Amino acid sequence: MLYEFENLNKKLDEWGFPSLQTGTGVQIIKGIDFEKAYKAGSISFEGDGIYLEYEGKKYRGYMFIKEPYISTYGTYPKFHLTRCKIIRQFIEDGKFKIRYEWSNSDINDLIDKTTREVYKDEKLAYCAYCKKELFGDLKTTEDFFDSVDKDEINENNIEIDIFGYVRGKEKLSKAFRTKVGYTCKSCGITPDQVIHGRYWDTHHVDGDKTHNKESNLQCLCKLCHSYKDMRHEENFDKRRMQIELKAFVDIYRDKLIQVKNPYLRQYEIDKRK
Repeated sequence: MLYEFENLNKKLDEWGFPSLQTGTGVQIIKGIDFEKAYKAGSISFEGDGIYLEYEGKKYRGYMFIKEPYISTYGTYPKFHLTRCKIIRQFIEDGKFKIRYEWSNSDINDLIDKTTREVYKDEKLAYCAYCKKELFGDLKTTEDFFDSVDKDEINENNIEIDIFGYVRGKEKLSKAFRTKVGYTCKSCGITPDQVIHGRYWDTHHVDGDKTHNKESNLQCLCKLCHSYKDMRHEENFDKRRMQIELKAFVDIYRDKLIQVKNPYLRQYEIDKRK
């Protein structure tokens, strides 16, 4: 895969932040000094996470303590996705007494504040206070990473397959959704924010993902897509899909009721099973 990271890396260098890490095939950003980025106006708390912004593009992630007292307390720090009461206090004070970092990775390195021992590639647990406000089904940073729309992450990527052909499925899907105004073909719901476009999918009517003629495509919101047929119901039963679906319904519940989405009631019944 080839990636266009030069501009963002240049900006990260200006901020004194580490560059993008691309070994896994997606744009993973680590090592962002949260307070520094927040005071620079590059951090925003939104309905589904904490975003780092650069040149109009937002990267969804979370924050965590980089140097916790692991040997003293015997536990790892939690990661945060909201302005929960712990984070809110730091913001109100105008200064973070502990160094937090922003990341969108499934794993991170920690440094024991006392011993300076480095703990490599650790998964972190979700903050209990944040859990009451957002993404109740998430447990770890790995779950968060699984919930991120990989089409969104790879938006600016160019991927070459083994035969040398450009794989344009993601770009084609986005172009189609843009053309129809991200309007769900089934219930008519549209996103309130551009960044919520990931909750709208491109559905292939005949089930053939290589058949990309416009007549075979439909733009569907996550909820309508999940109940399209038995195959989609089985796919959306997977944990990552359920996390994305829950996030969409939590954010757009009022609007789904307003447009009389035909599947909302069934979703609520299934969720209680």
